[in-house]
Amino acid sequence: MSRLPALWRGRAAGGVVLAGIGYAVTAWLDMEPRLLPYVVWSVVVLATAYLVIDTVDVPAAEWQQGPPAPSDRVDEATPDLRVLSSHQQADHPSDALAHRLVALARARDPGLGDAVQRELAGTHRLAPADIDRILTRIEDVRDRS
Repeated sequence: MSRLPALWRGRAAGGVVLAGIGYAVTAWLDMEPRLLPYVVWSVVVLATAYLVIDTVDVPAAEWQQGPPAPSDRVDEATPDLRVLSSHQQADHPSDALAHRLVALARARDPGLGDAVQRELAGTHRLAPADIDRILTRIEDVRDRS
């Protein structure tokens, strides 16, 4: 069984002594104290007093500045992410994702943009594997440059 640290043993003993003295004084002054409510009240008052005593010598909390926000926020919803998520969630997806993929490919290489446009012509729903494959091709063109 774990034992209470010396500080808490002292506090508990001091609290019991203070509560006992207080109970004796109220009984001596004919205030007719009831034992159970007095014990509960004593525990609450002593716990509050010990919390206040513990926080007196603690330094005040200060806000710390986090790292500076990067200029390109990854956690923000971008238009591309909105287009992708709406494509995946829609019952009848539009061709906005296909247009965006073709625009990305053309920005890297006009020939790749034409190839992606031919590949996506007539498709309405793109599987995640197809989207990943097209994006990988676009990234590969950027890496070779």
